[in-house]
Order: sequence, then C-alpha cells, then structure tokens
Amino acid sequence: MRHSLKKIIHDTRIFLDLNHDAPPLVETAHCGNLAIDDIIRSKVATAVRQVVERLDNLLLAPGKPIRATLAWPEGAPGRGMAVLPLPDDCLRLLTVRLTDWRRPAHIITENDPEYRWQHTPWPGVGGNPSRPVAAICQRPTGMVAELYSSTGGSDVAIAAAQYYPVPHVTHDDTIDIPSLAYDDVIKQVALLTAETMGYATENTKAII
Repeated sequence: MRHSLKKIIHDTRIFLDLNHDAPPLVETAHCGNLAIDDIIRSKVATAVRQVVERLDNLLLAPGKPIRATLAWPEGAPGRGMAVLPLPDDCLRLLTVRLTDWRRPAHIITENDPEYRWQHTPWPGVGGNPSRPVAAICQRPTGMVAELYSSTGGSDVAIAAAQYYPVPHVTHDDTIDIPSLAYDDVIKQVALLTAETMGYATENTKAII
C-alpha cells in the first residue's frame, strides 16, 4: 500500500511528541541546523527497508513477478540445478516454483548450513521436486537463486516467482509499505530520527 511522505512525517512527529508548533529547526551537535521534517524524510526509505527485512514472507505477498530465463549449468535443460537471475531491485525473494515441483521452494542463502547439502553426491540430501530448495547467492553478475532441483526435462519452466523490491520514494513523494507494517515503520523512522537528533522521548526509549 502506498503512503505519502506527508502523512509519514505527520505521524512520526506525533510519535516523537514534536508537533508543527515546535521550533522548526533542531540545533544539536549531531545534526546542525536541519529541519525536523527533512531529517524524518531522509530516514523513511531506510526504515521501510529495515522493517521489510524482518517481516515474514506471507506479510509481503503478493510481490512483483520475476520474468527471467532459467539457465541450466549442470547439463541438459530441466535436469539438475537451475539458475534464476534476480532483478537488480530485489530485496526479498518471496516464492519460486518450477513446473515439475510439487510445492514452492524452501528459501535459504548461501550462508546457511543447508547450502552445502545441495552439493552432496548422495541422492535425497539436497533439494528435489518433492522438497525443492532455492538458495540466494551473490555472483559477479548479480544476485541469483540457485534452484535445486529438477528432473522433468526440457519442458520445465517457471510456474511462479515473486519478489519484494527495495523500497524507495517515488516522484510523487509516496512509498510502498506492507499494509500490516505501517505502525512498525513509523516507530523505526522515529527511532532513526531521534538518534540523528540526539533526541529521546518515552516512546523512543521504549523501542531502543
């Protein structure tokens, strides 16, 4: 759901006990003569990202579709591991399923202990069509999802793949925030703002 920066600034001021009748400039050793609203505005995208990174995938769905071509580096198409390039603005992979899989993949990263299991020579240890695994990996060309694994042959394709993009403020001064996360975003914006200002209220002390 899209929210205007004007509303976010208003709600953050309320959370910080700073209404618009307060002095317009904050003079501290930390932020100098910066308008309160400008400080809040500068924290919004970071705060949304921090909140989104903590949320369960179910709270972020539906995401944006991934439209990319699968690569099959281990052999013939539809056999073994597939590589799915992720969009440049991908923050979270929400779901991915190939047409020969019985369910969506369990999503891990290359830093998870499970990742090394995907490269063992023993059948049934790594991901397979009955319990597929998608491992998010960093490559020189960008982020990819290594998909383990397929047996369906040349007809295997992407049945579904969705991601959550990196949050950013658009030209109309709005930003997308998951519908159930708005209050958490306001708290995070307030905390980041208070840290910059060297300013604390009972509300911000409660979330530090």
